Formats: sequence, structure tokens, C-alpha cells
Amino acid sequence: MLKLLLLLVVVVVAAAVAFVVTLQVTEFNPPAVEGLVVSHAPTTNIDPVELESGVSIKIMTWNLGYASLSETEDFVMDGGVKGRMDSLEEVEANIAGITDTLIDTAADIYFLQEVDEGSDRSYQTMQYTTYADLLSRPTVFGINYRCLFVPFPFDLKQMMGKVESGIATFSKFSDIETAQRIQLPGAFSWPLRLANLKRCITVVRTPIVGSDHFLVLINVHLSAYDDGTMRVQEMAALRDVMADEYDAGNFVVVGGDFNQSFPDAVTEVDGESSYHFPLKDPSYWEAFAMDGAWFSENGWQYGIDMTTPTCRLLNRPLDLVDDANNQYYLIDGFIVSPNITIESVETLDLGFHHSDHNPVVMTIHF
Repeated sequence: MLKLLLLLVVVVVAAAVAFVVTLQVTEFNPPAVEGLVVSHAPTTNIDPVELESGVSIKIMTWNLGYASLSETEDFVMDGGVKGRMDSLEEVEANIAGITDTLIDTAADIYFLQEVDEGSDRSYQTMQYTTYADLLSRPTVFGINYRCLFVPFPFDLKQMMGKVESGIATFSKFSDIETAQRIQLPGAFSWPLRLANLKRCITVVRTPIVGSDHFLVLINVHLSAYDDGTMRVQEMAALRDVMADEYDAGNFVVVGGDFNQSFPDAVTEVDGESSYHFPLKDPSYWEAFAMDGAWFSENGWQYGIDMTTPTCRLLNRPLDLVDDANNQYYLIDGFIVSPNITIESVETLDLGFHHSDHNPVVMTIHF
């Protein structure tokens, strides 16, 4: 009996070691800077146009929650228990709702985050391909999460499994000059990093008719579950890119999920942050205040809507009866360079039906 027990222990340990070694060998290690291929749909429903100054441009940013974090869901990292939806049909229903919103919004440019492509956690749905076919315009896709098997949560029915996910930018402006994926600094310690995201930004440069300068579109999805240190490093790297582009005379739009509260949505009182959507329990995930000093000193502008939350906490399904039980945040939106005029910003209140985030729509001109 003792020999069998020892044999079992040896087998379990050997399997665990083999699994970790496999994750190590297959770990996603992207280069610091990588050129991205601009994909074009085989058929198109729009006429690609050249980018001209003086014309209003409508831009949407939306974290889609890999079409799996709708109003019925919780998430283990937010204090819930789940790692995936219960069925493919539920994911497909969310994809259908998302596609309806994308079409109805009729934006010129889309910044999308948490877009899966064949991930187990979203039942192998090809979400990026679906949205690319739907929007039928030039697009780039920056992978920020690639793992052979994510062994979390520690429940076989909820484990995420294989993950392939990223951030996608779609633009109706046909003449994209360059597109890059830029790796952001900071990483979780080993072995956590083996099955974790590799945060990045994507940078798309589009020439402006009659000008030597570019409209620069920067899609971001920053860290969430660190102690705030990684977000500080990521923001510093992001600011460097923004400053370089603006100093070159370009027009810069940064959009996405910052996983931080925008400065205009935070009041500092006696060294404590008071949020526009108050933190209802100190144990809840906190969207730390973004350091806005550099932006305000240099004339950068926030494209946010203070009237509607952009994200909810996934510690529980959305409480449709008592809203006091729901925790909200304002962490999605835009930061634009001083040479751009913001015409309007609106957060679309979709009731978190198909994602744990609401989309933000901004109209600009330059």
C-alpha cells in the first residue's frame, strides 16, 4: 500500500513538473517591437477612403470580455468562481449582440480589447475573424494572451484551457502606413507569468492627405490584477510613445481599457482617492487613480463620459433588482493629443448585457 502511495505521489509530481516545463518551452515571448500585418477582408461593405483633415471621425473603444462576461456572469479574479460561460450557445448570443452594436454604432474606427480567436474559454469561437468579416475594413490584431493551457480556476469545469486573445483595431481609412505591436514593461514572477498576459499596445499610423503627418491610433489594454506597479511602468512606456508621436507633428488618439480611474473621475482627499463611482467595499478590486500630471502639464485631453460607468465588477452576476449591489468603474475611454478637437464623447449604456464593459464612442476632428 505504501509503495502504491509513493508511486502515486511520484506520478503526480512528475506530471506537474512536465506540465510546467511544457508551459515554459511554449511560453509566448513576443519581441519588444513587432510589425503587424494589415489584413483586408476578402469582400467589403464599405468604400475605403483616404484620411483628410477637417472631417469628423467617429471612434469606438470597447472591451468585449471575450464575449463571455455578460450580465449573468461572475469571474474568479474579481471574487466570483467562474472562468468560462456554461455553453457555446451563450457565447454565440453575446457575439450576436456585440456585432449588432458594432454595426449600429457605425464608427469609422474601432478599438476592441479581449478579442478571442479559438480559445477554449470561449468555446473555440473565432471572434476576431467574425468581427473582421463583419466590419469589412483594414484591421490589425495584436496578441497579448497566448497560452497552451491556463490551469485556472482550479475547477476542471471552469478552467480556461488554451487561450489565444488580443486587441484589434479596425479603420475605414485604407492607406495605413505602418502597424506595430509594442511590448509593455513589467511581468508577473515565474511561474505565474507562464500562463499570464503579455501586455502590449498596438500603434497604427495613417497618412493625412496633403500633409507629411499621420493620425496615430494606439490601442491599449493595461494590467488589472497587479498591485499597481505594473500599471505605472506601462503608463510610463505609453507616455513615451505618445510624446514621440506628438513631437513628430502627428495627431495621436489613445483608446482602450486602462484599468485605472481617469483623473477627472477621482478626487484626492487627505491622501485618499474618492472615486466618481465610489468603491463600495474595501475588499473589492480597486481601479487605482491614473497619474494625470504629465497629461495636464502638456495639454493632453481625456475623452470620457462621466455620466455612465464603463465597467462593472464581476464578483457576482449583475443585480438587476438592487443596483446598490453592483460595483462600477470608469476605466475605459480615450486620451488625445492637444492638436485634436474632441466634439463629443458618450458611453453607451448597454446594461452590460454582452460584456462587463460598456463601449465609449468619441467624435473628433483635426
